[in-house]
Amino acid sequence: MQALHRGLASVFEFLARAAILIAGLAMVAMTAIVAWGVFGRFVLNDTPAWAEASALLLMAWVILGAAAAGVREGFHMGFDTLRDTLPPGLALAFHVISDLTITAFGAAMAWYGSDLALTVWDATLPTLGLPGTVEYLPITIGGALMALFGLERLVARLATGQAPVGLPADTVLTDS
Repeated sequence: MQALHRGLASVFEFLARAAILIAGLAMVAMTAIVAWGVFGRFVLNDTPAWAEASALLLMAWVILGAAAAGVREGFHMGFDTLRDTLPPGLALAFHVISDLTITAFGAAMAWYGSDLALTVWDATLPTLGLPGTVEYLPITIGGALMALFGLERLVARLATGQAPVGLPADTVLTDS
């Protein structure tokens, strides 16, 4: 059982790092595209039509990739202030509620995002020439990763009363 847990943890770690890598690359590409759009608008007086649509699409990858990794690392929204004032048993219950909520939210994003992606498969994004599905892939993939990482935290909390081994027990970002 320990070997399975370590194996899954390493797979989840790889997925979280891949999400951060993709989000970082998307951020760099988005910055370059926005810079080119501004240069085109104010210097060349010819704004590239694809710049804004590309930047918005890349922003979705940045936000949802980082959010998914944030769920794994434990810096998603929770009940921190209230939970910290409660006795340990109730605090654990709030941890479980938080993990359950983020898991359900991620699963809903993946489900409805994939439904939207399949619905617009035959449409084409006018300025990019890409299938309409491309707009909803970040929601689908980000939601699936959030659900997966939330489930990892939930199972660990129910089994041990603590966050998964190697991950922060509480949020990384604090009020102090």
